[in-house]
Amino acid sequence: MSNKPKTINGLMKYLRDTKGLNISGSSQKRKLMNIGYYHGYKGYRYIDKPTNRAPFTEFDELIAVYDFDMQLKALFYPYVMQIETALKNYVLEAIVESIQSDSFSDVYSKLLDNYKDFSTTEKTYRTPRDRERAEDRFKKELQRRLDLRNRIYGVQANAFKNDNKIAHHFLSKDKPLPIWGIFELLSLGEFGHFVSCLNKPCREKISIKLGIQQSDDTNSMMPQRLIYTTKDLRNAIAHNDVVFDTRFKTGSIDKQISNAISNATSVSGITFDTITDYLVLLTYQLKLIGISKTELRRLIAGFSDAQEKLRSAIPASTYNQIIHTDNNRKIQALKAYIAK
Repeated sequence: MSNKPKTINGLMKYLRDTKGLNISGSSQKRKLMNIGYYHGYKGYRYIDKPTNRAPFTEFDELIAVYDFDMQLKALFYPYVMQIETALKNYVLEAIVESIQSDSFSDVYSKLLDNYKDFSTTEKTYRTPRDRERAEDRFKKELQRRLDLRNRIYGVQANAFKNDNKIAHHFLSKDKPLPIWGIFELLSLGEFGHFVSCLNKPCREKISIKLGIQQSDDTNSMMPQRLIYTTKDLRNAIAHNDVVFDTRFKTGSIDKQISNAISNATSVSGITFDTITDYLVLLTYQLKLIGISKTELRRLIAGFSDAQEKLRSAIPASTYNQIIHTDNNRKIQALKAYIAK
């Protein structure tokens, strides 16, 4: 027999009696209503993973973490969107310079052919197993290219069905969408897939345009890795998911990203296990695209203000699980990087 759903008063009693959380009164009742029990309370009662329960005894401590999370999302959102827009324009510029065309069919045939680098034709291998691995990689890269093409056509079809203005303008006149129009329809993850399928000369052009240190990007894969790393944060913010403990990461992050950003910023120990590292990621990219020092200092000041409010509102042991002990060192290195 399933448990009966609880009213807000019942939930407050449950939190007191079962979870040991001191919550009472109309003010805290309203706060619980505003954040929501399932989306709010259940998402903020742990750090990183459900087994690591935050040792809150006061409801206001949990609310402080919730407020911190909301401040981070409000702070980061415009910068993430600015980065997404700029990256798409840098890639567009490199494409047009490379082939003097914004036609997707031209881009597909002339630039989206990274799979050719993995061709096994006219190559020798030490063992049959080595050849088999190489053939599997070639097949995988070719399949990714085919999947990208199908996805782009699917995105256009869905956009037209949903009366997207760009899709309707071109497709209703039996004209193909230019590559800039396609970029408007692609999610950041899909855009990362697109960039990863570009051939190395085009990717290298993008990397140089962005001002990435080429000694840190010998395979010209930094642009796509920056996109993929930013994508998880962007999606979490857009869907109002929890961000303060970086639980939004969907997979491991290539060490090339950490090493390249550390070399450029002098911020060491970047693991992306703490939200401070995502502040470094955003600042690094914003400086690449030419955002002013004043604006970058405003971003860091906003982050520091939010963390100080959190520090004063929760136990030190809990705070140190969220804001790691190397935070101040990273912030100071970041400020020095901005000042260069």
